[in-house]
Amino acid sequence: MMTNFYSLAKKSVFLLVLGLSLSQCKKNQIDTVVDVAETPVSGSISMLVEESVFPIVEDVNRVFESEYEKATVSLVKKSEAEILNAIFDGTSQIAVLPRTLDAEELARFDGKVKPRITHFASDAVVFVTNKSHNDSLIDYQEALKTLQDKKTDKKLMLVFDNANSSVVRQFKAEAGITDFPKENVYFLPTTQEVIEYVEKNNNAVGVIGLDWLLQPTPELKQHLDQVKVLSVKNPKDGKYYKPSQNNIAEGTYPIIRKLYVLDFQGKSGLGTGFASYIAGYKGQRIILKSGLVPFKVPPREIIVSDKELK
Repeated sequence: MMTNFYSLAKKSVFLLVLGLSLSQCKKNQIDTVVDVAETPVSGSISMLVEESVFPIVEDVNRVFESEYEKATVSLVKKSEAEILNAIFDGTSQIAVLPRTLDAEELARFDGKVKPRITHFASDAVVFVTNKSHNDSLIDYQEALKTLQDKKTDKKLMLVFDNANSSVVRQFKAEAGITDFPKENVYFLPTTQEVIEYVEKNNNAVGVIGLDWLLQPTPELKQHLDQVKVLSVKNPKDGKYYKPSQNNIAEGTYPIIRKLYVLDFQGKSGLGTGFASYIAGYKGQRIILKSGLVPFKVPPREIIVSDKELK
């Protein structure tokens, strides 16, 4: 009898453990299905972000993920050239760039997928120098002449954040050249390294995206006290303008860029959800607060108390 009791008990324990294991496996399978199911507000995607505009995208994504706990958007910092190569060879489907695609680039997707391109903000390209630098003004046309290797009143030493960056591509297009001169033009891997170089070299003029100055990392912030932002001459009216939010919005600052989310998923996935969020009310408020110019300025909410009405 005792042997049968122990056998029965052991069998019961085995069945209980087996049942719990199967239950846990089923739960894990359900959780896994929930984790990988992609919708506009859930799932996981990787998003390539051009280095010069990374801080604002990171800010919006932090809030987006906190609001939608089942959404994971992994941001990967890349140069513009690297992002375009990844988009064209199909290894990436979601990206953020400070430009849209031209007609020739869009034609690559004919018959394959219809790209969704969302304009969400505008920022600026800025010139920074050491605080002890003699000038506080710069003529953009003179900078372009330096890149064209033409004779100028003042030869500039220009330092860019990356040879394959969006800023370099923009300046090449504006100058009408395919290569920069070998003298007076330098390239460093990151924005922080440009700032550090300018901090130590009085004659250097750094060329970077405004976003990094508005939302610097803790490592970068400690260097900003030693540099200054130059006012840039607008060729239309001959006046000099700082890259302020107001001057960007009014178009008086001469080097402005539009920022876009480019979605090549071909479905209503997490990329669509993020693009809608950053271009929507909450995302636009984050952009406005950052100092950049939102695509759509959120309305101000004015609360009037009863006392104020009397």
